[in-house]
Amino acid sequence: MKHRKAQQRLFEKESMKRIGYLYEKITSIDNLILAVRNATKNKKHRRGIVKDAHDNPEMYAARVQRIIERGITFSPPRTRQRREHNKIRNIKVPRFFPDQIVHWALMQVINPIINRGMDRYCCGSVVGRGTTAARKAIEKFIKRDPKIKYVYKADIHHFFESVDIELLKQKFRRVIKDAKVLKLIDDILDNGGSGLPIGYYTSQGFSNFYLQTFDHTVKEKLHIKHYVRYADDIVFLDRNKRKLHKAHDALAGVLKRGNLRVKDDWQIWRYGSRPIDFVGYRFYKGFTLLRKHVFYSLTRVVRKIKRFGVRLRQCVRFISYMSRAKVTNFKKYYIERIKPIISKGKAQKIVSYHARTIAAACG
Repeated sequence: MKHRKAQQRLFEKESMKRIGYLYEKITSIDNLILAVRNATKNKKHRRGIVKDAHDNPEMYAARVQRIIERGITFSPPRTRQRREHNKIRNIKVPRFFPDQIVHWALMQVINPIINRGMDRYCCGSVVGRGTTAARKAIEKFIKRDPKIKYVYKADIHHFFESVDIELLKQKFRRVIKDAKVLKLIDDILDNGGSGLPIGYYTSQGFSNFYLQTFDHTVKEKLHIKHYVRYADDIVFLDRNKRKLHKAHDALAGVLKRGNLRVKDDWQIWRYGSRPIDFVGYRFYKGFTLLRKHVFYSLTRVVRKIKRFGVRLRQCVRFISYMSRAKVTNFKKYYIERIKPIISKGKAQKIVSYHARTIAAACG
């Protein structure tokens, strides 16, 4: 116990250290080449500057480096609307060159810094986690603690639009001391308008960084042991219903400090009376199923492969959906309906072949 507390004090002390000398790493030619490759990943089918940058990453990295040295000015993003599950979202798309490349170059360097204090069950927009990690966490909690009786589920009202930009800037100043990097972050935040713009690559990492205090409060002060967060979606599991109600009341105060609030449709219910609907899955007692919209998305991808033939982009999407489907009672449908058209093994071979081809061309 003493050793654990000593480790915690050491971590808190280290997490307060402000990091400098980052600007040179961000603007280095190697980091910018990687940023160009990441920004054009899975976009080589597009025409114009994106296709040209995909084919000539070194040239575009050098151009971005010169622009940054002269002083970069970000262009206003274009806005388009997208319908998702009966909701219309305003997506802000930054200019590809040089804005998106600079976003990638920045996040490649600062992600390890802003993720230092991240909770292990914060699963949204984190490399190596995602929906699969969130599913495994829920299943692990249920399996390890069979006395779980109640579920609390909520999400944050208009989270990305409600993020306090000035407060986020202050948070960055507690971990980064490089003035040039802080100015670059400020310019990106100011360019996106109010809140964090949906559609910016930077918004994913910035949102998790903004909620780190919230995550630690839930675990350390509210003592919620079984807690999973995916972006702005939150799930608590506990044996005590009254404890979950108290946690909800406390959350209002915690979120208010960041100018946030819980949506009015939050729920607490007895586990087993109905499934937990979370990150594209429905968790029942003893088994897990895909949500209908995820299943339909998978079948649409398979129909496109059947109609237009096997293409790289559809193979990537197919593998992504199949990684979800394999944990459900999906095996019979896969063998009878999907495997005759395309198998997961065949799709993986196609993606691996393209990856090796790109690596050989780059190396």
